[in-house]
Amino acid sequence: MSITDLATVKAHLRYDSNDNDLELEAYREAAEQAVLDYVTDEFADGNYPKQFKVAVLLLCGYYDSNRNLENGMMVDGNYLPPPVRALLYKFRDPTAI
Repeated sequence: MSITDLATVKAHLRYDSNDNDLELEAYREAAEQAVLDYVTDEFADGNYPKQFKVAVLLLCGYYDSNRNLENGMMVDGNYLPPPVRALLYKFRDPTAI
């Protein structure tokens, strides 16, 4: 079950046409996977907290604003913007070393 849908992403990013649907769907899928990879808590039947939806929308906006890495976007493979981490932190057990 998806955390959000393309129509919600388009509304959040204020896209009126279908011209960017392929890119936005890719952002949505990547953002959802990034959120699910970050959290360690399990949720039955896709009943995700509301914070997950907001985190996905924020990440889609981040990806849309940094399409070509020209804005100094972090590329270390594990980066989530601070507002996204703030929303998700309580659903993650810290990694113990």
